[in-house]
Amino acid sequence: MKQLLENALQHAVDQLLKESGIEAGVHVRLTRPKQKEHGDYAANVAMPLAGCLDQPPREVAGRILAAVKWPDAVEDADIAGPGFINIRLKHASEAEVIKMVARQGDAYGRVEVSEDAEKVNLEFVSANPTGPMHVGHGRGAVVGDSLGRILTARGYSVHREYYINDAGAQIGVLASSLWKRVQQQAGISVELSDGEYPGEYLIEVARQLLEQYAFEDLNRMDHDRDVWPIIVDYAIEKMMAMIRNDLAALGIEFDHYFSEQTLHRSGKVAALIEQLKADDLIYLGTLPPPKGKEVKNYKPVEQWLFRTTGFGDDVDRPLAKKDGTPTYFAADIAYHVDKFERGFKRQIDIWGADHGGYVTRVQSAVKALTGLDGQPEVLLVQMVNLTRGGEQVKMSKRAGTFVTLREVVDEVGADAVRFNFMTRRIESQLDFDLEAAKQKSEENPVYYVQYAHARVCAILRKAEEEGVEAIEAELVNSSRLITDEEKSLVALMLSYPEVLDKAANRHEAYRVAIYLMDLARGLHGFYHKHRVISDDEELTQARLLLVTAVGQVLCNGLSMLGVSAPERM
Repeated sequence: MKQLLENALQHAVDQLLKESGIEAGVHVRLTRPKQKEHGDYAANVAMPLAGCLDQPPREVAGRILAAVKWPDAVEDADIAGPGFINIRLKHASEAEVIKMVARQGDAYGRVEVSEDAEKVNLEFVSANPTGPMHVGHGRGAVVGDSLGRILTARGYSVHREYYINDAGAQIGVLASSLWKRVQQQAGISVELSDGEYPGEYLIEVARQLLEQYAFEDLNRMDHDRDVWPIIVDYAIEKMMAMIRNDLAALGIEFDHYFSEQTLHRSGKVAALIEQLKADDLIYLGTLPPPKGKEVKNYKPVEQWLFRTTGFGDDVDRPLAKKDGTPTYFAADIAYHVDKFERGFKRQIDIWGADHGGYVTRVQSAVKALTGLDGQPEVLLVQMVNLTRGGEQVKMSKRAGTFVTLREVVDEVGADAVRFNFMTRRIESQLDFDLEAAKQKSEENPVYYVQYAHARVCAILRKAEEEGVEAIEAELVNSSRLITDEEKSLVALMLSYPEVLDKAANRHEAYRVAIYLMDLARGLHGFYHKHRVISDDEELTQARLLLVTAVGQVLCNGLSMLGVSAPERM
């Protein structure tokens, strides 16, 4: 319906511009007014059009209304305020959405992905392969997976990617930590150093390693971490297997796991540095002390600096040491250039909030190397504050320093983790209480929404038990749905495709969770106030189709969040 109305208005606007000999494009966008008296849809197109036509907005709005040819569903339209166009629909036309939902089923709200769909590389999680995932990683994982589902539903071709940081200093620390665990298993008294990984998960990995190699053989190896291929590769392999299992517990899969090591082994990082030298985009220089910080005895070091200030950054960035040894930044931009070379001009990265200062430098480098502006599009996810009954939960024995994501999933369930992680904007810190997530009450968002779907299923079962046979959806008289609660449910279902569209375009997947809570609230309110099955056969059929449609939209929305829609609770 929204699209039909926008098309009608757009045609009228284009005609006015054409008649005035103006080629400027003014695009119509409809919104849902917050106040009922302002109609079902509103457009402010008269304001920008007024500037083109050099006429008052209200006069322009009047010309638009005089020219527009509305579809039959429109009851009337008028002008409000400085020039808003308010549109009111015939009730029966809006209520027809229940038939549309019945026809389309799980396709309602979705757009088919075409062969020429825009390709999007969606990179998320990318936790260092040094141990199990913590709850902070989990939030980024859920946000990324949900956004991927939503983007796909709105017609984008989405490629989900995990970047394995398996070439940095942290891998050397992981290897040395594992080696000490191996020595401990062999009866040698050795302690982990500060900064090494204390979690017990490495004890089991050490045992597995000793099942494949005799300790004497491992002990004869050169312990220089740069030539520890067996220790290093085994540690990464086991850590990534652990991470994959943690992700699988949340129903999250990736199309590709990209290893940072491949960038170095293939020579792409070295080639990138040489290319930048040839293009005079890097130079040997020194940097001043960090702004806002007092650094004692600061000694500037000569290194290869990327001229990122020429592309929007506030300071040039180190790309390599003077001897050519690349920084992490060099590998990171080589990775984003590799994405571009694989055909991804649209890149979305989901990072932890502590990486906020890294965004501009990466975007500047990518712009310098590819010409892409504002790529990657970076979403920064705030941390999760984990509590139990209001008390802070800080660490687990298994991880040593933090609570693992898997422990949380095992305790409260994947559905509770996924839905609760999506109830707030990613810019806000999330308080997640383990006890609250297990409650079977309306205080628990996931239970509240899932119960609404189960309630629909219970109503339909009751109708079947009482011998009420549902008639063909197209024969249902939807105009019987006239109560405020019914109208509210109809309006909410009409807005579902718009919610998905906004969530996709603004990268705000949380909108779907908020929408589902509103729809569940509407269903529960309707149920407590009205009987679905009554002696009025026509009204019964209309209400049965209404709740069926609500159940379908709840199921569709939950699938966008990777959450199940149980039929019984």
